[in-house]
Amino acid sequence: MLRDHDAPDSKTRGPDQVIHPVAIPSQEAFGTPTLWLTASFAQLWFKDALLEASREQDSHARRREILFAVATAESYLLEWVRDDVLQRDFTALNRVFPVGERRPILEKWKEIPKQLLASGLITAVPNLGSGATWREFQLLVEFRNGLLHARSSRPETAGLPEANLPVPSLGQLQTLDPGWPSQVVRRLILELCAATGTTAPYWLATNERDIAI
Repeated sequence: MLRDHDAPDSKTRGPDQVIHPVAIPSQEAFGTPTLWLTASFAQLWFKDALLEASREQDSHARRREILFAVATAESYLLEWVRDDVLQRDFTALNRVFPVGERRPILEKWKEIPKQLLASGLITAVPNLGSGATWREFQLLVEFRNGLLHARSSRPETAGLPEANLPVPSLGQLQTLDPGWPSQVVRRLILELCAATGTTAPYWLATNERDIAI
């Protein structure tokens, strides 16, 4: 029971205070996020090529190394554009590699860097067309095409016109240096990265002695 002197004195109570809470910024997002799945095969193709490079003077190993080396170059060009140039902007990839478009690999390696340069996505392009690496890559692709499209299976005899000869011939496969296909593609990729200022893939051998047998 309160006595009279214990009752609160309304005359001595301080003024009322109003508290204004600080606003917390918020943002609402709508829509469903897009999940992309990607796979990279250039490194795996190159590993396959190096395995064949380790087999000395074996025409069948050279045949496989040629195929695997060109597959490395084919895969790497798209993966380089996708990851290094476009920074994994997957929706933009079709502008560089239209779905369903079939272009020879030599054309893609020459024209796609020019397209990227014209779009302002890179600042320079490799000097393809005059260097030794490009000439060797052209020969490597010719050998790959001959193997895949059966020109290498054409019969050979003395006096045939050059257009009728198998490419690559069995003699070429038997004498081709182990590691040459892998070296050519390695130099091609390194020159692309050096010219465009992009980082060379870590899975490339550090020097040609790591490839040559």
